[in-house]
Amino acid sequence: MRAMKVARVVLLVCVAAIWTAWPRPAYPHNPTTTTVLFNREIATLLQRKCLQCHAEGKMAMPLVTYDQARPWAEAIKEETLKRRMPPWPAERGYGTFSNDIGLTPREFEFLISWIDGGVPSGDGDAPAFVDHGAHWMLGTPDLVVSPSHGTPIEARSAPAFTRVVIDTGLTHDAVVRGLDFKPDPRVTRAAFLSVAGTDRYLGGWTPWQSSTELPAGVAFKLPARAQIAVDILYAGAAQPQTDTPKLGLYLASNATGGLVSTSTLRPAAPTAPGRVVAELKFPEARALLSMRPELRPGARSLEVKLLRPDGSTDVLLWVKNARQDWPTPYVFAKPVMLAAGSVVQAIAYVDGSPSASTAPPFTIALNHYAAK
Repeated sequence: MRAMKVARVVLLVCVAAIWTAWPRPAYPHNPTTTTVLFNREIATLLQRKCLQCHAEGKMAMPLVTYDQARPWAEAIKEETLKRRMPPWPAERGYGTFSNDIGLTPREFEFLISWIDGGVPSGDGDAPAFVDHGAHWMLGTPDLVVSPSHGTPIEARSAPAFTRVVIDTGLTHDAVVRGLDFKPDPRVTRAAFLSVAGTDRYLGGWTPWQSSTELPAGVAFKLPARAQIAVDILYAGAAQPQTDTPKLGLYLASNATGGLVSTSTLRPAAPTAPGRVVAELKFPEARALLSMRPELRPGARSLEVKLLRPDGSTDVLLWVKNARQDWPTPYVFAKPVMLAAGSVVQAIAYVDGSPSASTAPPFTIALNHYAAK
């Protein structure tokens, strides 16, 4: 009897081993429960909102193909749910910006449906990715200039700003209708350009928008022998790099639509603890093109309002959770018209109490021109 029991146990173990080793079809870990496919909706979404950083030769892991994106699906879900990626901090519905990289509600639903629904690839091939950062976005520039020497970036260094000065070589005053900046995309998170020695802001660069193009007839004025100061936020890659960026300038014969001016909005004095307010009044009608907030550590949120002379208001920008690691300019999709007597007001909430002996917790460069 005992021998029969042993034989029965041995038989069961053998059957189990054979069953485990027997070849059979491999099924995905999660069954497909969505109609959203990588090769149809998701590849196009990633090309619009992610591949500016997540492709070969860029700063982050590539997500161009299905095989590249599939292992990162849960990480993508977590980053988007927490709104860390794409790195666009402005709340939707307050201001409309041409450089908005944030996910729309529909894009967000597609992405989560694809991930939760089994990450299906779909039939056929995904549309080809075209890296627009590889060429000049506004056509061949009239003038291309670079700094006299490269900037070394140490491997895996933390994000930090470096100022680079570029000599334009202009022998006469010029009007500029646009610019395109090309730093090393492996190590560059943001860049902000201004005329050296002045407060005149020219435009910003981010991985998702490299160029600044002004409305027809509107232009910046650059004086002869002008130098361009570029504040670049570098973050080290796996290996040390040296960046020698290129700046392309697009010149115009005149500025029939007006010349761009810069006004800087900054708090005049310390205000209530935790809340800092700044206001700037425009005595003449202007058209507001863009804003470049510069938030210092401790600034948690920022709200920018337009207060019209008739008592009406609009919120131009609302940032609830300010980020220091991904600063961005805000370029309006259409110029915002400021009637004569309008006030632009900014309110920031900061950690701690402001002090007269320290720099203000924020400044905002406003680019505008005369409204006609």
